[in-house]
Amino acid sequence: MCSSVCLWALYFRDSAYRRHVLELRKHYTLLVPETCLIEVADPIYRAKGLNELKKYAVFLRYLPLGKNIKILPLSHEALAKALILTTDHPEYFVDEEGNLNIYDAILVAIWEKMKIPFATSDSKLIKYGKTHKLDYILLRKAHK
Repeated sequence: MCSSVCLWALYFRDSAYRRHVLELRKHYTLLVPETCLIEVADPIYRAKGLNELKKYAVFLRYLPLGKNIKILPLSHEALAKALILTTDHPEYFVDEEGNLNIYDAILVAIWEKMKIPFATSDSKLIKYGKTHKLDYILLRKAHK
């Protein structure tokens, strides 16, 4: 299963994680949670503006047609579980300023249900996975 970093790496050719994500895609089907598609839109807009969002929309239309890529729809069950995870484990899903990170909680809800390796670079999510005996793949940056 992919994190938003994986999706970012598929979209931006200059992503430090692109090489590793493409390597994973050669050997596995990348399961991309629908929530990642939403989460990535805001940083794309902030980094590159409205014109880039239009390009991202085209990318999203074709993403499910890509080799070894499958989109996982967001379910109300995953959202409900994410909210429970947030209340049970705020140290992972509420930041220092008190902001809720519902995207991460949804990913963990899916991860726990599917029990498949989760590709991420997020240290908090990796710590959660280790604590709860969930398999993960640490995304590696390419050497420059």
